[in-house]
Amino acid sequence: MGRRDRSARHSTARVVRAAKGSSKAAKRLEKSASKAVATIEIRPAGTVVSRRPAAKRVAIRHLPEHPILPLKPPAWMLEECHVAPARAGDQSEILQLLSGLPTPPSKGEFHAAVDHPEHDAANRLVARLAGRIVGHIEVMPRTVLLDAVPLTAAAIDRVAVLPECRGAGHGQRLVRAAEDRMRQIGAWVGLSRTRIAPSFHELGWTVLGRDGVTPGRPTDILARLLESPPRVGEPVTMRQWRHVELPAILRIYRQNASRFIGPLDRSEAYSRWLISRGAFDSLIVALVGQDRYDLHETTARIVGYCIQSGNRVLELMADPEFPGLEREILARVCAEAVENDRQEIIFESAAADPLHAAVMDGDHANAAQPGERMIVAKLFRPLETLEALVPLFVKRVAEAGIRETVELGLEAPNFRGSIIVADAKATVQAGRVGRSYLRLSGDELAGLVLGQCDPQEAVAAGRIEPSTQVAVKLAAQLFPRTPLWCPIWDDVPA
Repeated sequence: MGRRDRSARHSTARVVRAAKGSSKAAKRLEKSASKAVATIEIRPAGTVVSRRPAAKRVAIRHLPEHPILPLKPPAWMLEECHVAPARAGDQSEILQLLSGLPTPPSKGEFHAAVDHPEHDAANRLVARLAGRIVGHIEVMPRTVLLDAVPLTAAAIDRVAVLPECRGAGHGQRLVRAAEDRMRQIGAWVGLSRTRIAPSFHELGWTVLGRDGVTPGRPTDILARLLESPPRVGEPVTMRQWRHVELPAILRIYRQNASRFIGPLDRSEAYSRWLISRGAFDSLIVALVGQDRYDLHETTARIVGYCIQSGNRVLELMADPEFPGLEREILARVCAEAVENDRQEIIFESAAADPLHAAVMDGDHANAAQPGERMIVAKLFRPLETLEALVPLFVKRVAEAGIRETVELGLEAPNFRGSIIVADAKATVQAGRVGRSYLRLSGDELAGLVLGQCDPQEAVAAGRIEPSTQVAVKLAAQLFPRTPLWCPIWDDVPA
């Protein structure tokens, strides 16, 4: 065999060995591929590479798994409660129930209610279930003003139901029982200040409007007040009030209350009880003249006042003969708040009060907030209410320059009759509606009579059905919109 043959054989052997080596490398690669990285876990000691085959791990549950069941109150909570006047021994249980309210009454205030000039133990109703008090409601007889006309009314307050018993209809039964009580004591109109207005509306109550509550920073309010032009008129001085000045404060209140719908017709006896409750921290008066201790305002005349409780301005009024004085009083309140390092004051007044814009500037001034208090009402005796408003009808027709006889009919589920104004006299006839009348629901009738319904707007929205266009015009003249104001001082807890 020659040298060439041997070299050829060696070359062939090297090629065969190389092919075998590549085959083994491929097999090792396939084997390593089958053992690919399954997971990479980062631990405090470093990175650990696991070459175990990836497997789906079952989640570990350390707590026993309970199925979610629908919340269902016990059967005894769903039974119909019994509503009756509270007994003398129920006071501690009622106080415990009322402690869950947003503004609960104090123990002293609860007992001070006995000294109210029109207190009646039968006006405090409780709902009992299985011998336990689960709900409370209070009826308070009042005389409210409607454009200076006094109306016999009643208010319901402190509606409370145990949290574990809510949703079973106990609150509705309490309100129904309070309505029956208001009818028994002869109330024409029922009123309430509430945060659950939709629930009252489901029971036939009318949502009249909302409380005007505006928060603001004292420094910002002072800056805005100083930018406005100064008041023109006699200078005033301000100080804390004296008890002998209560008649003057009551006079200013009455001068302003006649412009609204909803204020209480405060008597002197009621006002003294209101003062004795202690539901305020400060009462500032503004006066002109020489400030001396005087019983009859002979040397100094009181022309304005402001009632505060903490950082809340509960009532701020001025004599109508001193326009713009309210801004000066508010500036004094803000200056004292700055001195006492108060970062916020809350101004509470009628929603139409222009001072809301001074407390909070911009588009957010006096804007409606979710969950705020609303004023609701129910008309129990429409005929008596309309008859009491007869002087207003004569006055409004005369102001409109109408000389001919006016007749407007009203047809609602709880009233059917007409208002006739002729020869400077007005009468209300039940049973007939005439040619020009309005067909409306009971809650719309209450809003119309209480000056919180625009007839033209309600007709356009389909809430009122008129027989003629004359009826719409007459309704707008006889029932114009009037600012709503239910003073918070009468209801704020002490």
